[in-house]
Amino acid sequence: MATWRTDPAKAGISNCIGDIGTHIESLVSYMTGLEIKRVAARIDRFNNVLELNANILVEYTNGCPGVYTCSQVTAGYGNALAVRIFGSKGAIEWKQETPDELRVTLLGQPAQLYQRGTDSIYGRGADVTRIPSGHPEGYFVAFANTYRIYTNAVLKKINGEELTPVDLDFPTGKDGVAGVKFINAAIKSGDNDSCWVDL
Repeated sequence: MATWRTDPAKAGISNCIGDIGTHIESLVSYMTGLEIKRVAARIDRFNNVLELNANILVEYTNGCPGVYTCSQVTAGYGNALAVRIFGSKGAIEWKQETPDELRVTLLGQPAQLYQRGTDSIYGRGADVTRIPSGHPEGYFVAFANTYRIYTNAVLKKINGEELTPVDLDFPTGKDGVAGVKFINAAIKSGDNDSCWVDL
């Protein structure tokens, strides 16, 4: 067990948001391209020094709203990371515990389930698929893809080749800074009666 997460001397100002909430922030940013403008957070410490639960309202720079929830005290659930994005034409839903599936619902149509490794997945999704459908990929393959993309970019740079946006499809220092700003703003909001805090 990673008990360091609950020790402020090692974890800093946050436990739950720093450990889990940053995954939500990073994933939604990657999937949508949206940046957070401000947050209003309700945090619960439950007699601990650091928070164990958080519900965070988010406003993106384009005015769209969002809601993030993260908790380390939800009995009966494992990781349960899920992203639901609702738009004017429909919705998409992805869950980390079933990473090979994407649920798409267009307005006026029944929900459709897309599975990794099938003919319905093309472009970038197909490029980072390593094995056929029916064989689960997921967590470790995601890291392997990130390392492969980064390594290929470094090799192209060394060889003087031009880098494309696809070559640069890996986390950067800017992404890390965004995560730290998110953590700090959410904790500041939670400690100040859930007021809105700009990033």
